[in-house]
Amino acid sequence: KEAYLACQKSGAAVKKVKAALQDQIQYVTIANSDGLLVSDSRPLIKLSCVAIAQKGRRREYGFSGGGGRVGLEYFASDLRPAEIGKAAAKEALGLLEARDAPAGEMPVVLSPGHAGVLIHEAVGHLLEADFSRKKTSVFWNKFGMRVGSELITIYDDPTIPAFRGSYNIDDEGTAPQKTLLIEKGVIKGLLQDRLSAGLMRMPLTGHGRRQDFTDIPIPRMANTYIEKGEYRPEEIVKSVKKGFYADRFQGGQVEDSGKFTFSVSSGFLIENGKLTVPVKQATLIGSNVDILNKIEMVGHDLEFGLQTGTCTKEGQDVPVTDGCPTLKISKMTVGGLR
Repeated sequence: KEAYLACQKSGAAVKKVKAALQDQIQYVTIANSDGLLVSDSRPLIKLSCVAIAQKGRRREYGFSGGGGRVGLEYFASDLRPAEIGKAAAKEALGLLEARDAPAGEMPVVLSPGHAGVLIHEAVGHLLEADFSRKKTSVFWNKFGMRVGSELITIYDDPTIPAFRGSYNIDDEGTAPQKTLLIEKGVIKGLLQDRLSAGLMRMPLTGHGRRQDFTDIPIPRMANTYIEKGEYRPEEIVKSVKKGFYADRFQGGQVEDSGKFTFSVSSGFLIENGKLTVPVKQATLIGSNVDILNKIEMVGHDLEFGLQTGTCTKEGQDVPVTDGCPTLKISKMTVGGLR
């Protein structure tokens, strides 16, 4: 109710609000023929708010949320529900004033936190071991090889306390570990379940996950992120004379070849090193290897996206988190209106 009312009262243009609370706990016990017997409990909570704002015949949508492997006290001490409601309204109201995005090749700056979904989809999935052993990932034969800028280091860490994608044991009873995937542009690791690790003769990483006991475990991401760099975010934006700042993402599609398209719900034009006109409805188009090699500045402002994400693979949904610092890509195709 607090989130709902805060959103509703954010402006007369906010015409419709929906707030939702999901609270669950999953109990897991795993026994196998090696003598393993281990149990765990996994709390999970999510509060989300959707705002629809209208100006004349134009309608825009805003979303915000939070949570993790925490209890209700989180919303009293760490993230007030009113903040979630106001953030959803702010996005919707801001989009009412936004222009359509430009189109063409240009420098692109990705926002911290929210742009982590691009790394999750365009890079993380292709480093899940089953795609490599089946040779369907563009990275299947590139282990130990450079695939991106030396500024890029990527981890997946299921052990981050209270994060939505975290767990104490994976769904095969393996203790998870922070796993180095790419170090300074070189592929160093894969996310493994027992089947893939055995077939590939590689060590377990604790990434065998399944939606529930009716599904088989498969290699899955947990909390995937790009490690922070050395540049100040304002320094990165200042380095762009004319380009696009991608702020919020709606999702995207990625092929096994690494080619992707991502929808950006909101962003800004960058003109003479400053964020200027708000824009909407842009599409980022490219391939992961090309983009990884065109990252030329990495910020020191590592953030994680909203603790609301769910990843689907082979019909199974699992909770995940992703993150990144501010990133500058030297050139990228932006789809929009000229």
